[in-house]
Amino acid sequence: MPEPMDTRDEAVFQRLVLPIWAFLARADSPVPSDVIFVFGSQDLVVPQRAAELFHAGQAPSVLVTGRFGPMTVGVFEQSEALVFKDELVRRGVPDRAIITEVEAANTLENVRFGMAELCAAGQRPRSALLVAKPFVMRRCLATFARQFPEVVARGCPPAGSAAARRDRHRDAFGARLLAELRRLETYAASGDIASQQVPPAVWAAARRLKAWIDDGAPSGY
Repeated sequence: MPEPMDTRDEAVFQRLVLPIWAFLARADSPVPSDVIFVFGSQDLVVPQRAAELFHAGQAPSVLVTGRFGPMTVGVFEQSEALVFKDELVRRGVPDRAIITEVEAANTLENVRFGMAELCAAGQRPRSALLVAKPFVMRRCLATFARQFPEVVARGCPPAGSAAARRDRHRDAFGARLLAELRRLETYAASGDIASQQVPPAVWAAARRLKAWIDDGAPSGY
């Protein structure tokens, strides 16, 4: 039975986003790899997850990448990469094991600039554990698959449901998930990421979610 569109109940919202979240927040089991590759954001749970992987012996080094984004400009006093590095050090990761890249302003640059920093440090990873906010994990993996297909990348985001990891107002968060699905199409078409097959059930969930956000108005999504 379709979800009612005239309710603002949180449980309904969570049911609507569940298929989208499950698709976007790809998570693989970590295996020993050459590097833990961390994408900057405002969420300190991300470097905390990277520290867990490091202390579990999953990789000998950590690369953190990112300048400022919409949610950190004017909030962080230094780049996302340096804020994340500080959190890693607080979590017991040795400074010598951390490489920073502070200029990347988007995911494509995170990957390209981050890999360049690793190369400059004398590292040429053939495998990487990617750590980022869960809902961008699929795109991070797709970017690696297109830009560095020789690197075996696995997604290792922080654990948690959409409710636990929501980072903004409910409707804005729903809209951000819808935008993420569109980015998969747009960036694949431009050649930035590997093409992703979005299941019909996920597109159907996206249409229901957009209609719900729009208060039940007919949606052309």
